[in-house]
Amino acid sequence: RHVHRIHISICIADAMAELQSYESKIKAEGIDTAFPKYAAQRSDCSSYRANGDLGFFGRGQMQKPFEDASFALGVGEMSGIVSTDSGYHLIYRIA
Repeated sequence: RHVHRIHISICIADAMAELQSYESKIKAEGIDTAFPKYAAQRSDCSSYRANGDLGFFGRGQMQKPFEDASFALGVGEMSGIVSTDSGYHLIYRIA
């Protein structure tokens, strides 16, 4: 089984307050359109070039907290802020 999602990733030092702001903006503006827009504008991951889209992945391919949060989401749902060794993330599952 695989999930397909896009995400926003920001370095730990500045991440929490900034991601909380993005989380609020995305919820207010609508996840479908706002999430890809903000992922393209402000993500430390190279996936920003694809509006945050990391493509499909299976279990064991990502850091455990990221993987667990991704698989726990239903299609069309956005996670809260997820902490991993590489930083903090918002995750939006699109398939």
